[in-house]
Amino acid sequence: MIRGAGRALAAAVLAAFGGTICLTVLYARSPALHVEFNVEPPRGIIDGIYATEVEPQTGRTFAWTGETLTIDLSDVDRQVDWLLRVRVRGARAGGAPNPDLLFFADGVLVATHPTRVDYEDIEVRIASRPALESLSIKMRASSTFVPGPSDPRALGVMLDSLSLQPDGIALPPRTAFTGVALASAAVGVAVALLGVTPAATFGTALLLSAALAALVARGFGPYTDYAGVVARTTAWTAVVAATIAAIARRRHGEPFRNTARFAIAFTVSAFLLELLALLHPNMPIGDTLFQAHRFQEVMAGRYYFTSIAPGNYQFPYAPGLYVVAKAFGWLVRRGPADMTLLRTIVCAADAGAGLLLYNLAVRVRGDRLAGALAVALYHLIPLGLGVVVTGNLTNAFAQSLSVAALALIAAPGVRIEQRSKMAAVTGVLTAAFLSHTSTFAILSVATVVIAFLYYSRGGPALRSPSAAVLVAGVAAAALAIVVYYAHFIDTYRTEIARIGGETAAAAPDAGGRSIADRLGAVPMYLRIYFGFPVMALAVWGASFLWRRGARDRSSLAITGWLVTCGIFLLLGILTPVDMRYYLAVIPAISFLAAIGASSGWTSGGLSRAAATLLLFGAVYVGLRAWWSTLG
Repeated sequence: MIRGAGRALAAAVLAAFGGTICLTVLYARSPALHVEFNVEPPRGIIDGIYATEVEPQTGRTFAWTGETLTIDLSDVDRQVDWLLRVRVRGARAGGAPNPDLLFFADGVLVATHPTRVDYEDIEVRIASRPALESLSIKMRASSTFVPGPSDPRALGVMLDSLSLQPDGIALPPRTAFTGVALASAAVGVAVALLGVTPAATFGTALLLSAALAALVARGFGPYTDYAGVVARTTAWTAVVAATIAAIARRRHGEPFRNTARFAIAFTVSAFLLELLALLHPNMPIGDTLFQAHRFQEVMAGRYYFTSIAPGNYQFPYAPGLYVVAKAFGWLVRRGPADMTLLRTIVCAADAGAGLLLYNLAVRVRGDRLAGALAVALYHLIPLGLGVVVTGNLTNAFAQSLSVAALALIAAPGVRIEQRSKMAAVTGVLTAAFLSHTSTFAILSVATVVIAFLYYSRGGPALRSPSAAVLVAGVAAAALAIVVYYAHFIDTYRTEIARIGGETAAAAPDAGGRSIADRLGAVPMYLRIYFGFPVMALAVWGASFLWRRGARDRSSLAITGWLVTCGIFLLLGILTPVDMRYYLAVIPAISFLAAIGASSGWTSGGLSRAAATLLLFGAVYVGLRAWWSTLG
C-alpha cells in the first residue's frame, strides 16, 4: 500500500514537471494566436466581429468587423514586444472613401493606417510593459457603412486573417502552467493506480502530460480557460477510471494481466485526448449545434422528427443518444453546454465499445496481445474521431452500441436457452436500432448473416447461438419499428420510390458522382478513413484466419460483419444511398489488424519487423488525424 502510494506520488510529480516543461517548450516554439476566420473565435478574447462569411468567387473565409475590434488577453508575458498582424480591406464600393484604422494598445493610440479596396497586410508593434500582466488591443475603423435595409449591420472592414505573437521568447500564461501541472499530476496518479510496471507508469504519464501540454499550447488554448477545462476533465476522468478499474478488478477476483492493463490505459487515454480535442476552443462546432437543438427538443418531450441526408433524402432521425443524454440533462444548463454533454457521452460510449474488443479478440486463440492491439487500433483509425468532429454524434453513438451488440453476439454464454443473455442482446440491439437509421439497416442485416454463419459453419455447438442471434435480431427490429419507425411510413414510401427511380436511371449521388466514380473512389476512402498500415495488417489478419479455417464465435461474427458491410458497400456503389458502411466496419478492421499484428509478432524475424513497422505507421496515422482535427 505504501509502495503504491509512493509510486503514485512520484508519478504525479514527474508528470507535472514534464507537462510544464513541454508546455514551455511548445509555447516558445509557437506562441502565435492566429485566426483565419474559418471558425468563430472565442468571445471574450476577440470581440467586435460579425459571423464568418465566404467569398463566393474565391472560397476565402472572412469576417466583417464593426466599428471597433477588441482583443483582450488577461494573462500574458509583457516582458517582450508583441506584434499584431492583420490582413484587411476597406472594400468600399462606388468611389466611397475607405476608412482609416486606428490601433490602440492598453488604451494608448500606437498606430494609424489607411485601408484600400483590396486586401493588404498591416503590422503593428506593441511595446513591452513589464509592469502589466494583460494586453488590451483595439482596432477602430474611422467610418462604417450599412449595406441596406435587409442588412442593418454597421460594417467596418473585411478581416481575412489576424495574428498576435510575442517578438521574442515569452513564457506561457500562468493559468496554462497551473492547468497543465494539475492535469499531468492527475494522469500520473491514475496510471500508477492501474498497477502497471514503474517504467510503464512513468513513461505513460510523461507521454500523456506531453499530449496535454500540446493541446493547451495550441491556438487559443493558452489564452482562454481551456487549461482549467483540461485540469477538471482530466481529474474527473482519472477518478472515474480508477474507480471503475478497482470495481472490475474486485469482481474479477485477481489482478489484471499486463495486456488488460494496457487496454484499459489506452482506452482511458484515447477517451481523454479525444474529448479534450473536441472541447478545444479551436475546434469547429460543425453539426454539433444541430445535435444540441435536437436534444433540446427531446428534453421538451418531442421524440419523432426527420432530418435531411446528403442528396436531400428525408429520413427518421432516431433519438437514442438524446434519450440517454436526457438522464444527465440536469448536470448542465441548456445552451452551449448541451454540446459538451453530448460529446462526452459519445466519447464515453466509444471508449467502452473499443474496450469490448479485447475479449472478442482474445477468444480466437487465447491471444491477449491481439486483444490489447485490437483496442488500440480501434481508437487509432481516423474515421471514428472524424465522424464525431463533424458533429454526426447520433451515428457515432449508434456505432458504439453496435460494437457492444457484436461483442455480446460473440460472447460464449449467448444461447437460445439463456433468457437473461437473450434479453441483454435484444436490449442492446434495440438501443442501437433506435439510435441511427443506418445502424438499424446494417446491424439488422448483420444479425441475419451472423446467425446464418453460426448455423452453417459453426457446427452443432453453434446451432443454439445461431437461433439466439436470429431471434434477438428479429425481436429488436420489431420493437424498434413499433416504438419509432412505424411513425414514418409515408416518408419511407416517398424516399424508396425516389431512390428506385434514381437507381434505374443511374443518377449521380449528392456529390455528382456516377456508379463508376463511386467504385473508383473506394481505394481513396480506405486510405483516408483507415490508413494503409491498418488495412495492410487487416489483410494479414484475414489471411491468417483463413489459413487456420477459424470457426470460433468471434471469427464467424467478424466474418458476418464484414460480409454485411460489403453488401452495403456494393449498395452504396450501385445506388446513391450511403449507409455509413465505412464507419460500421471499423471494429472488424481493427480486429483483423490486431490478429495480423499479433501473428506477425509471434512469428519473429522479418514478420515481427514488418508487423512492428506497420504498427508504428498506424500510430502515426492515428496521432496525425487526432492533431489535425484542430486545423
